[in-house]
Amino acid sequence: MQNSNKIIWVIFAASLSLGGCSVEKARALQGAAVQFKTESLAAIDAIDQMRQRELEAPPRSQSEIRQGFISRLLNSKVDLNSAVVDLAIDPFKPPNVAEWDDFIVDLRSQYDGFASIFDKLDSGTLISQAEAKQSAEYARTLTVQMALLADAIAKNPPVLGQYRSRTIVKLKKLRQDYQTLLTRLKAREAGISDGNETLQQMNQRKSDLENQAGELMNEWQQIKQEEQKLLETTVAQCTKAATIGKEVVEVANHYDDLEIGQLNALIPRILTTAAAFTGRDYSMVKVKATNLVSQIQSDPLWSGVTKTLLDRANTAAASRAPSQVSLPVSLPPTSRN
Repeated sequence: MQNSNKIIWVIFAASLSLGGCSVEKARALQGAAVQFKTESLAAIDAIDQMRQRELEAPPRSQSEIRQGFISRLLNSKVDLNSAVVDLAIDPFKPPNVAEWDDFIVDLRSQYDGFASIFDKLDSGTLISQAEAKQSAEYARTLTVQMALLADAIAKNPPVLGQYRSRTIVKLKKLRQDYQTLLTRLKAREAGISDGNETLQQMNQRKSDLENQAGELMNEWQQIKQEEQKLLETTVAQCTKAATIGKEVVEVANHYDDLEIGQLNALIPRILTTAAAFTGRDYSMVKVKATNLVSQIQSDPLWSGVTKTLLDRANTAAASRAPSQVSLPVSLPPTSRN
């Protein structure tokens, strides 16, 4: 009986060496794959949040919402219906774009699908060498995609369109008021009076308008800083995911030749390297993203999947352009000062 059990065990062990992967090695590769998935999903979330920020409007007070509604509704000549009333209350709400939503859902499902290759390990079933190779092919495509998205976003940085528009409207109004005041001051100096306002009051208002211009300069700079922060955070996360993916591919491609000890040493190194991409040193991150794309496009191992994914990344970047909310012709938009 003991001999029989021994023979069965030898046959089982041989079958593992020929057609399967050891549980320890498979779990090591699974750990790297799950980390790649986690960082990639974080990158997709960052891309989606970046686009939402690009389209969102600055917050308005209840008094601003109320006054805007009164002005739009009472000056309109279109037939009233639910849509017109809602639009009069909030004409700045970003539109829903089904194509973008589908793009994000599809991205998430791809990275979930990649990690699911290893799900059978959790039930105690081994993955085959063919499945390990399949994971390398899958990871290659997804890595290329992340690298190209990082590069496309770097070349098409986020723009907070409605925040910029609000500040520009304020600046236009301020400039008009200032130039009108200067005209009145010149007339006063020429002995021409056009009201009850004293010269001292007019000069004080001139100083107030100049101070307001300085405040709006600060507001504009804050918008630009927020745009830069969005850019750095998103590109860094995509680059981090792509860096992990590239290492996962290399490990999976040499899976058969690596011992468990080598795998256990490689995986932490992969994660340590990727952890350096925080966005704090954006120039370094941008160079890394550009270099990743260059390597991918020049290496025959990677370049085969590049063209289609490059088109997709560029299309996604272009579709992020802030959409203008269409108002009925008879509902003139009011400034949001």
